[in-house]
Parts: sequence; C-alpha cells; structure tokens
Amino acid sequence: MTDKVLVVTPPDDVLIDGFRLLLVDLDADQTKIISNNLLNLVSNLTVITYLWTTNDNTSWLLDKKIKSDLIIFNANSQNELIVGYIAAQKNSHYFGTLKTLAMANAKAIYASEDCESLLKLHIDNHE
Repeated sequence: MTDKVLVVTPPDDVLIDGFRLLLVDLDADQTKIISNNLLNLVSNLTVITYLWTTNDNTSWLLDKKIKSDLIIFNANSQNELIVGYIAAQKNSHYFGTLKTLAMANAKAIYASEDCESLLKLHIDNHE
C-alpha cells in the first residue's frame, strides 16, 4: 500500500512532491479500477491523483496535464475535443475505444491487471 494517496479536484492543487496521476472524465467503474489498484500498490511514494470531469475548468486540466507523470482518460467521453488532445500526449493511456484516434494512441487499458501493471511500472520508474 502506498503511504498516501491524495485526491485533488478543481480548482485546487498541492505543492508536495510525489507521483502525479491525472484521471480525465473516468466513469464510476473505471475510477473503481484505479482506486483498487492504488490501494494494492506497494510504494513509499505519495500519489497525487488529479480528478477532472467534463464539467470542470479546462484551464485546470491543461495545467495538471503538464505536471502529471501519467494520464489515464476515458476514450468514450462525450468531450471529443479533450479526448483528442489528451490522446495525443505521450504519457496518456485510456479505457474504452478511441475510434478514429486509435492510430494516434494504442495504449489501451483492457482489464484491471493492465491498469495494475501500468501504475506499478510508472511508479517504480518514478522512485
């Protein structure tokens, strides 16, 4: 289990060091997968989880995108502009189907085990 998992929502931010994870417009099942995997993760790092939904401020999202070590987004979000922009980021992975953008980002998360491996890899590399 990690020492600390902080959940940050707009308009807030934190000034402490840690592994920064940006979650973009996830549905309840996707959020539960992330949460369960973070609970089972063994790490001494603080995990700072930025949580953004479609109704939140886009400027906040863009700021957190720059600060984040890993981005996980919902490819089935109704906000296609944000999906396209986030899909183009080199550190982004997604739940769902990207449809026409599949060639731009082939880093899909198909199961909880994929998510667990992804988080472990990135957090271990951050330490």
